[in-house]
Amino acid sequence: MTAPTHDPWAGVSAARLPQEHLAALAAVRHFTDVRVLLADGVAWVRWPAGRSEVVRCLLPVPGVVFYSQHAGAWVRFGHLVPTDDAPPAAEGKSIAEVLMPARFEPIPPNAPLPAPVILTVIRGGNPQSATALICTIAELAEWTDTATTAELARVRGARTGDRVALIGEQLPTIPRAKRFWGRDVFVPVGFRPEPNLPTPALLAATGTTPKEFLFLDETGADVIPRGAFEPLTRAGIRLGVSER
Repeated sequence: MTAPTHDPWAGVSAARLPQEHLAALAAVRHFTDVRVLLADGVAWVRWPAGRSEVVRCLLPVPGVVFYSQHAGAWVRFGHLVPTDDAPPAAEGKSIAEVLMPARFEPIPPNAPLPAPVILTVIRGGNPQSATALICTIAELAEWTDTATTAELARVRGARTGDRVALIGEQLPTIPRAKRFWGRDVFVPVGFRPEPNLPTPALLAATGTTPKEFLFLDETGADVIPRGAFEPLTRAGIRLGVSER
């Protein structure tokens, strides 16, 4: 005995379902020939007969009713008598248009936004050893004239214009230099950040990356690339002085 080859669903080309279940068609939203018409909480869906993908999406939907056309009239699936409860003739919209979120207008918050906090430094905090300093290239050159090779090797420097930043555990004694404490964030000795946030928060607030150092003082913030710090040489310092 040969199995029947007729597919009773092949002629189905419309359905009615509760509007809240329309998301069941998300998988076929790219089918532009599937049209949707919304009315009074009901979704009418029409498609070319033979779209089995649409039927499979709608079969699990509670309350769905399928329709097919016979002799130019709409009949409910499984019936032969035309029904007055027929799909509307209007064109409708594509699934993508119906499933897209509706346009909305943002509502501003009732509470006023907090005022921005200014990052600075104030006197206070625990005593800290200096791990960095900033001086002029001329002041550094004066120290270099009497420094030993070992003393030069203990620090690294980065120059910006006439200013030089030095980092190291044993910093030189340069009378007019500004001395800083810290590791990733450097703050003048005798001061602390205000607000006194953890180091990761200070770095994030100023956009400082792991490849940069952050220097804070009363005038603001400076970000210096870590790669800019190089070993000191007398020749390099003399060249810096001559370029002033």
